[in-house]
Amino acid sequence: MMSKKVPKLFLCLFTILSLSCSKTEENVPLTTPTAQIDVDKLVRKASLINQDIPFRIINEVGVDVTDLATFYVNDEPIVGSSFSSASIGVFEVYGVYMEDGVEVTTNTESFNVIIPKRKIVVEDYTGTWCGFCPRVSAALTSLHAETDDITVIAIHETANSFEDPMHFGPIQILKDAFDIEGFPAAKINRTVNWQNPHVNSDVTSMAGLDTNLALAINSELVDNELTVQVNVVFEEGSAAGDKLVVYLLEDGIINDQVNYYNEDSTSPFYNMGDVIPDFEHNEVLRNSLSSVLGDAIPATAALTEYITSFTFTVPDDYVVENLSIAAMVVGEDNSAKNSQFAHIDEDKAYE
Repeated sequence: MMSKKVPKLFLCLFTILSLSCSKTEENVPLTTPTAQIDVDKLVRKASLINQDIPFRIINEVGVDVTDLATFYVNDEPIVGSSFSSASIGVFEVYGVYMEDGVEVTTNTESFNVIIPKRKIVVEDYTGTWCGFCPRVSAALTSLHAETDDITVIAIHETANSFEDPMHFGPIQILKDAFDIEGFPAAKINRTVNWQNPHVNSDVTSMAGLDTNLALAINSELVDNELTVQVNVVFEEGSAAGDKLVVYLLEDGIINDQVNYYNEDSTSPFYNMGDVIPDFEHNEVLRNSLSSVLGDAIPATAALTEYITSFTFTVPDDYVVENLSIAAMVVGEDNSAKNSQFAHIDEDKAYE
């Protein structure tokens, strides 16, 4: 799992899986000492080729015993408490140390060394009043069925004296930045038009290809207080003008939708009504946790994690089990370089 510098609220999420001990001298109590290993601190879930992967052990009383331990990767001892690999693969690590004369072996955790894959950002500028907008919704449904390597964001606007309850307040900032004049409008990686008839291959031809940066997301919701951490790592270091965009999305919002395809027998919305009642709206942009166009990423060296956190009080009218996080790194021209998507309370590693 990903390495984090996080508030203590994250640190209580994980527990030890198993322990073993051996008696090493006479008259040693048979009580098994415990090494309560926060799995996240033992090893992050995924790392890049040649990236330093630190290991850490915390015992039951909260003492860091990393320096006392010998770590084994794929059953081979390593020097020190970190590891890196020049090739991709799945690895296993555990630690062994002495406590009160008893040898303690931690649980074994697996981790991956990866080449990052590209997740394409697809944005849908839409409104419940927009009769042509369902066509983009249908295209996104088809796209989801073909690939998981996408991050979809539906951006709603109130218009034509027709109120859209999902209206995104700062939408004009996005419309000005990305030359949005009419709806529906669909964008690939923020800056490229996804033209009607919205061919899947326009997206899938890029989705999942090797790239040079990765994002990880971890979040926790306590009562209505949401904490989100985003980690970013670059193979070759960040570029001038790079920014991090982090959005809060919601699925399953039910609202009527105007439909100009009611009499089009080739449309999936044929005979569903000029206004489709109880239409399900998904991946709706509810709030921006970062600045709308992104927060500047400070100069970050190659294979060094940039880690930042956000807090947000979730309004009572949001359905918390339907919330998710979309994060993307964009360049100086606001074009998305890579993205990541995760549900609330999900620990999404580098991919």
